[in-house]
Amino acid sequence: MPRSYKRKSARGSYGEESLRQALAAIHDGTPVKTAARQYGIPQRTLRRHRDKKVLQPGKLKLGRFELDIPIQYEKELVSLIQNMEKALFGLSIMDVRKLAYDFAEKMDLEHRFSNETKMAGVDWIHGFLRRNNQLSIRQPEATNISRAVGFNQEKVKSFFDIYEELQSLYSFNALTIWNVDETGISTVQKPVKVVATKGTRLVGRMTSGERGQTTTVMCAFNAAGMYIPPMFIFPRKRMVDSLMNEAPPGAIGVCTPSGWTDSECFMRWLNHFTFIVKPSKKDKHLIFLDEHHSHKTLEAVTFCRENGIELITFSPHCTHKMQPLDVSFFKGLKAAYNATADGWMLSNKGRRITFYEIAGLFSTAFLKAATQEKAVHGFECTVTLAQPTPESVKPAQEVDHAKKDPKTTLLKIMGPIKIDNVRIRKRKSEKAALLTSSPYKNLLEKRENSKTMSKRQLIKGSGKEKKKKIVKYYRVILVS
Repeated sequence: MPRSYKRKSARGSYGEESLRQALAAIHDGTPVKTAARQYGIPQRTLRRHRDKKVLQPGKLKLGRFELDIPIQYEKELVSLIQNMEKALFGLSIMDVRKLAYDFAEKMDLEHRFSNETKMAGVDWIHGFLRRNNQLSIRQPEATNISRAVGFNQEKVKSFFDIYEELQSLYSFNALTIWNVDETGISTVQKPVKVVATKGTRLVGRMTSGERGQTTTVMCAFNAAGMYIPPMFIFPRKRMVDSLMNEAPPGAIGVCTPSGWTDSECFMRWLNHFTFIVKPSKKDKHLIFLDEHHSHKTLEAVTFCRENGIELITFSPHCTHKMQPLDVSFFKGLKAAYNATADGWMLSNKGRRITFYEIAGLFSTAFLKAATQEKAVHGFECTVTLAQPTPESVKPAQEVDHAKKDPKTTLLKIMGPIKIDNVRIRKRKSEKAALLTSSPYKNLLEKRENSKTMSKRQLIKGSGKEKKKKIVKYYRVILVS
């Protein structure tokens, strides 16, 4: 049957369910003429099915063609595809076509699939997707295996245990729960789709260069949909005012040699946050953030404790599912920035995007993307309302293959959905932590004291002994 077949009549448009209901009504005593008028089915059709003059009474079948894989088996195939998607092993179109051929062979089904290519045809996959409209072709996001293994029930529970304990003590509301994170924007944008001549092999779009330079931006919003003006971190030695031309209102800018955030940048952002929000010990605010080393310093923890700010870190490798900014905001922000940069390149032909245009382009994109709905939705589907159930984070278990049915056959073809041979980390795995707690502050003070003592010991000794002490000192710093 051709993929683009169009029906030339309305035969059978009443549906199989209406046919069954009409036959049931006739069986209960309803006249054929009345049932035909009520359900919109021809009288002759009802009489043939009533008198069993058709091969399958009560079933609607038009034409001589039959599905290569019956509908009830297709449902099992759909279920397997969805399970593989949840396990981050989604199947491509070629995978599904090969799976359909293997399944038909194992189940001894009569099919028209190619024995040469050993997979179903293109027409079959299009018909399969049309019959099962809950499936669609999507572009997956690359997920590190550390994230797949690290996002487990134990680590998720450790975060929510800390959050619930703090919530019971201070009763934070939507105005006092914040999330802060960094993202990078480049001077070379990713071009958006353009209208071009059909059949052209290569379609280009002008950019500023092959590889761009990245500027870090720190963004924050709360569960009520309020945003903190962003902070720009430029990869420069010295800050000049022209870098902040046309920046978002209230935004600030700093410089580091690499353009990445460090402990001094985070302290600058904390002062920026305190100046705008004005938290206090009587009106505490809660900030969720990742486990970057710049956030876990004694200076930052002491500042937050003195100004009524509580800091909770997400568990490692869990931010892609649990951090509101990652889930609902940054993707739209990057798309808006790329579109804005494309428009700037079109309006300023022959010019390049430099650090002096970054703030203005980002401002246009930020004002478009920073909607209240995104902030509220980000918290709703991650932190405040959507605590994952054990079923959504526990690893998949092997299935018993004792029974011979379509589901078992599919699982035998694909194998169990299980991640094996994962490298075990030698260092201790970290969990979510309350950075502003007294035990964590004492730990940071102990580390600072040990570093100070090590520096004093470096002064003593000379020659080879001094070199050995210096090497040992820096090893201790790296480990800690």
